Amino acid sequence: MAETVDVTTTASIVFSSFTSAADPMPRAWSRFRDQLTSTDQRPVDGLADPQSGSVCVWRLLASNNRELARSAVLYRSFDDARAAVFAARLPRQDFEIRSVHGPNAGTHGWFAQEPDGSPLMTCGRWYGAHAASVDAAQHSIEAFCLATVLAEGPRRLSPDRRRSVREPATARAHVEPLSEGIVRLKA
Repeated sequence: MAETVDVTTTASIVFSSFTSAADPMPRAWSRFRDQLTSTDQRPVDGLADPQSGSVCVWRLLASNNRELARSAVLYRSFDDARAAVFAARLPRQDFEIRSVHGPNAGTHGWFAQEPDGSPLMTCGRWYGAHAASVDAAQHSIEAFCLATVLAEGPRRLSPDRRRSVREPATARAHVEPLSEGIVRLKA
Protein backbone atom coordinates (compact mmCIF):
# COMPACT_ATOMS: atom_id res chain seq x y z
CA MET A 1 0.00 0.00 0.00
CA ALA A 2 1.48 3.33 -1.06
CA GLU A 3 1.65 6.19 1.41
CA THR A 4 0.32 9.52 0.19
CA VAL A 5 2.30 12.64 0.90
CA ASP A 6 0.80 16.11 0.80
CA VAL A 7 2.98 18.63 -1.00
CA THR A 8 2.38 22.33 -0.64
CA THR A 9 3.92 25.27 -2.41
CA THR A 10 3.15 27.55 0.51
CA ALA A 11 4.45 27.63 4.03
CA SER A 12 2.97 25.21 6.53
CA ILE A 13 2.59 25.07 10.27
CA VAL A 14 3.52 21.74 11.82
CA PHE A 15 3.27 20.60 15.41
CA SER A 16 5.68 18.61 17.57
CA SER A 17 5.12 17.27 21.04
CA PHE A 18 7.62 16.21 23.66
CA THR A 19 7.00 13.57 26.29
CA SER A 20 7.94 15.95 29.09
CA ALA A 21 8.66 19.62 29.63
CA ALA A 22 11.81 18.38 31.38
CA ASP A 23 13.02 16.97 28.02
CA PRO A 24 16.20 18.69 26.76
CA MET A 25 14.55 19.96 23.54
CA PRO A 26 11.79 22.07 25.14
CA ARG A 27 14.39 23.37 27.59
CA ALA A 28 16.66 24.42 24.71
CA TRP A 29 13.66 25.93 22.88
CA SER A 30 12.83 27.98 25.96
CA ARG A 31 16.45 29.07 26.53
CA PHE A 32 16.67 30.33 22.93
CA ARG A 33 13.39 32.21 23.31
CA ASP A 34 14.57 33.72 26.59
CA GLN A 35 17.59 35.21 24.80
CA LEU A 36 15.18 37.03 22.49
CA THR A 37 12.68 38.39 24.99
CA SER A 38 13.11 40.40 28.17
CA THR A 39 11.99 38.94 31.48
CA ASP A 40 8.71 40.90 31.53
CA GLN A 41 7.86 39.79 27.96
CA ARG A 42 8.33 36.05 28.46
CA PRO A 43 5.12 34.08 28.06
CA VAL A 44 3.93 31.69 30.73
CA ASP A 45 4.16 28.26 29.18
CA GLY A 46 4.31 24.55 29.83
CA LEU A 47 7.67 24.73 31.59
CA ALA A 48 6.20 26.22 34.76
CA ASP A 49 5.78 22.66 36.10
CA PRO A 50 8.19 20.47 34.11
CA GLN A 51 6.93 17.23 35.65
CA SER A 52 3.31 17.66 34.67
CA GLY A 53 3.35 15.92 31.30
CA SER A 54 3.94 16.57 27.64
CA VAL A 55 4.29 19.90 25.86
CA CYS A 56 3.56 20.84 22.25
CA VAL A 57 5.06 23.48 19.96
CA TRP A 58 4.43 24.69 16.43
CA ARG A 59 6.91 25.56 13.72
CA LEU A 60 6.41 27.59 10.56
CA LEU A 61 8.12 25.82 7.66
CA ALA A 62 8.80 27.07 4.14
CA SER A 63 7.79 24.83 1.23
CA ASN A 64 11.31 23.34 1.32
CA ASN A 65 10.88 22.49 5.05
CA ARG A 66 13.27 25.20 6.20
CA GLU A 67 12.16 26.64 9.53
CA LEU A 68 11.03 30.25 9.20
CA ALA A 69 9.74 30.76 12.76
CA ARG A 70 8.63 28.90 15.85
CA SER A 71 6.11 29.35 18.60
CA ALA A 72 7.19 31.51 21.50
CA VAL A 73 5.01 29.46 23.86
CA LEU A 74 5.21 25.81 24.88
CA TYR A 75 1.63 24.52 24.97
CA ARG A 76 0.17 21.74 27.11
CA SER A 77 -1.53 20.00 24.18
CA PHE A 78 -1.83 19.82 20.42
CA ASP A 79 -5.33 21.29 20.64
CA ASP A 80 -4.05 24.28 22.65
CA ALA A 81 -1.21 24.91 20.19
CA ARG A 82 -3.48 24.58 17.15
CA ALA A 83 -6.13 26.86 18.65
CA ALA A 84 -3.47 29.48 19.44
CA VAL A 85 -2.30 29.46 15.80
CA PHE A 86 -5.81 30.09 14.48
CA ALA A 87 -6.48 32.76 17.10
CA ALA A 88 -3.29 34.59 16.17
CA ARG A 89 -3.82 34.82 12.42
CA LEU A 90 -4.37 38.55 12.55
CA PRO A 91 -3.88 41.05 9.76
CA ARG A 92 -0.13 41.52 9.33
CA GLN A 93 -0.20 45.11 10.55
CA ASP A 94 -1.36 43.88 13.98
CA PHE A 95 1.96 42.12 14.64
CA GLU A 96 4.83 44.07 16.11
CA ILE A 97 8.33 42.93 15.20
CA ARG A 98 11.04 43.35 17.80
CA SER A 99 14.64 43.12 16.65
CA VAL A 100 17.25 42.01 19.20
CA HIS A 101 21.02 41.63 19.40
CA GLY A 102 22.22 38.07 19.84
CA PRO A 103 24.51 36.64 22.51
CA ASN A 104 27.59 37.15 20.33
CA ALA A 105 28.81 40.22 18.48
CA GLY A 106 27.27 40.50 15.03
CA THR A 107 24.29 38.23 15.71
CA HIS A 108 20.72 39.43 15.39
CA GLY A 109 17.31 37.88 15.96
CA TRP A 110 13.67 38.83 16.15
CA PHE A 111 10.35 37.99 17.71
CA ALA A 112 6.83 39.03 16.80
CA GLN A 113 4.29 39.96 19.39
CA GLU A 114 0.54 40.35 19.35
CA PRO A 115 -1.18 43.69 19.98
CA ASP A 116 -1.50 42.88 23.70
CA GLY A 117 2.29 42.60 23.90
CA SER A 118 2.64 38.85 24.34
CA PRO A 119 5.25 37.14 22.14
CA LEU A 120 3.72 34.90 19.48
CA MET A 121 6.64 33.66 17.40
CA THR A 122 10.40 33.87 17.32
CA CYS A 123 13.13 33.34 14.81
CA GLY A 124 14.63 29.86 14.83
CA ARG A 125 18.24 30.98 14.42
CA TRP A 126 20.58 33.95 14.69
CA TYR A 127 21.28 36.14 11.64
CA GLY A 128 24.58 37.77 10.71
CA ALA A 129 23.06 41.13 9.78
CA HIS A 130 20.31 43.27 11.27
CA ALA A 131 18.72 43.81 7.84
CA ALA A 132 18.60 40.05 7.20
CA SER A 133 16.89 39.53 10.55
CA VAL A 134 14.23 42.19 9.86
CA ASP A 135 13.66 40.86 6.34
CA ALA A 136 13.25 37.32 7.70
CA ALA A 137 10.78 38.55 10.32
CA GLN A 138 8.63 40.33 7.74
CA HIS A 139 8.68 37.31 5.44
CA SER A 140 7.82 34.98 8.34
CA ILE A 141 4.79 37.04 9.37
CA GLU A 142 3.50 37.08 5.81
CA ALA A 143 4.06 33.31 5.54
CA PHE A 144 2.35 32.73 8.91
CA CYS A 145 -0.78 34.55 7.78
CA LEU A 146 -1.00 32.47 4.58
CA ALA A 147 0.36 29.14 5.84
CA THR A 148 -1.46 25.86 5.64
CA VAL A 149 -2.11 24.55 9.14
CA LEU A 150 -1.68 20.81 9.02
CA ALA A 151 -4.66 18.93 10.42
CA GLU A 152 -2.72 15.86 11.48
CA GLY A 153 -1.63 15.29 15.05
CA PRO A 154 1.77 16.36 16.30
CA ARG A 155 4.94 14.40 15.80
CA ARG A 156 5.95 13.13 19.23
CA LEU A 157 9.68 13.50 19.69
CA SER A 158 11.49 11.23 22.09
CA PRO A 159 14.09 12.68 24.48
CA ASP A 160 17.00 11.20 22.52
CA ARG A 161 15.63 12.75 19.24
CA ARG A 162 16.70 9.65 17.32
CA ARG A 163 13.13 8.50 16.97
CA SER A 164 9.91 10.23 16.24
CA VAL A 165 6.50 8.69 16.32
CA ARG A 166 3.58 10.10 14.38
CA GLU A 167 0.63 10.34 16.73
CA PRO A 168 -2.62 9.12 15.25
CA ALA A 169 -4.85 11.88 14.07
CA THR A 170 -8.18 11.94 15.81
CA ALA A 171 -11.20 13.73 14.39
CA ARG A 172 -9.72 17.10 13.50
CA ALA A 173 -11.17 20.00 11.63
CA HIS A 174 -10.44 20.31 7.91
CA VAL A 175 -8.98 23.62 6.80
CA GLU A 176 -10.59 25.22 3.75
CA PRO A 177 -8.88 28.33 2.34
CA LEU A 178 -11.43 31.06 1.59
CA SER A 179 -9.20 33.90 0.46
CA GLU A 180 -5.77 35.27 1.21
CA GLY A 181 -5.08 34.65 4.91
CA ILE A 182 -8.63 33.49 5.71
CA VAL A 183 -9.58 29.88 6.34
CA ARG A 184 -12.74 28.03 7.30
CA LEU A 185 -12.68 25.11 9.70
CA LYS A 186 -14.87 22.17 8.79
CA ALA A 187 -15.54 19.36 11.24
